[in-house]
Amino acid sequence: MCCDSRGVVCGKTLSEAELLHILQDIKECTYVKHVGITGGEPLLYENLLDIIFNFDFEREVTISIKSNGFWGRDIGKTEEIIRKYQNKLSNISLSYDEFHMQFIDVQSIKNIIHIAHKYRVPTDVVACSLKSTLTPGDILNKLGESAYLTKFCYQPVICTGSGKLFEENDYIKLLDTQEDEIRCTAIVEPDILINPRLEVYPCCSQVIENTILKIGDLKENKLNNVIMGIKHNYVFYTIFTEGFTPFIELLKQHKIDYPQKLASPCEFCEFLFKDNWFLEILKKAAANIRRFHERQVRNSFILNEQNGVVVGQKIIPIDRAGLYVPGGTAAYPSTVLMDAIPAKIAGCREVVMVTP
Repeated sequence: MCCDSRGVVCGKTLSEAELLHILQDIKECTYVKHVGITGGEPLLYENLLDIIFNFDFEREVTISIKSNGFWGRDIGKTEEIIRKYQNKLSNISLSYDEFHMQFIDVQSIKNIIHIAHKYRVPTDVVACSLKSTLTPGDILNKLGESAYLTKFCYQPVICTGSGKLFEENDYIKLLDTQEDEIRCTAIVEPDILINPRLEVYPCCSQVIENTILKIGDLKENKLNNVIMGIKHNYVFYTIFTEGFTPFIELLKQHKIDYPQKLASPCEFCEFLFKDNWFLEILKKAAANIRRFHERQVRNSFILNEQNGVVVGQKIIPIDRAGLYVPGGTAAYPSTVLMDAIPAKIAGCREVVMVTP
């Protein structure tokens, strides 16, 4: 139901048929236990929300909503919505900061918090900040006593989508790629994003739709196959287990400049994968390794000696190879490439990688 300005789906809304297609795919992925609805503004499409909340997944699936809270101005309608969805509604996340308050009255946010509390539905309020905008403390003051009934989360504005409109020195960038370990935030709560075009991405970051990291399309692929593809993808495996440290080391090896200060690790992900340039570096390295080891391949042979004697040698690859890839400061993509590529060239049927 996305209509925001951060990606390519601005203005596109799911049809009922597309939504049912997504829900059926989720139903078949029996390990999926939670569905989050975001946007844009989900409460503009209450008919679609009804379809989601009334869909029979044939198991317990909780549902959360991320909203700007515009609907909270009508107390009666707010109570009707929360009461209707309360049995499956696990959380309401409300976006409220200086960028939202010019459109949304804080009383609307307070109404939702109090009514959700009445029906035992957890809420949180999420605020984004620049150096020149209201501080997290200012937002808490505006929430007043309602702040005691909700969870409050805050983060710096990320330089993506409409967030690119600000001056460089106005961003709050507390992460240092030289001193801090830059890790993907998706490892805390792994999820995937399905946008209104039915494109699938490996997380719900604000930057993800501005990258080449689309992992599938539900018009062409089953969701279960797409998710399995993530689990067997080397780049994603490295990001989720080792963070961006191995990629930073590779950039250093190639003397490529990269951002030193970040508001979020997501900014580094967008830097690496906004187009194919970084993957081309990995592909070139893989091609060089493959070309070298292909020259090492040994072939079977048979010799027919005198008197009918036949001698020879048969080269049979081992069935399974185990690869150990160091972690920590010695985590390099080249280690994986130099281990895995020779094993595949040799003909190993299965290659298993372990890392601390």
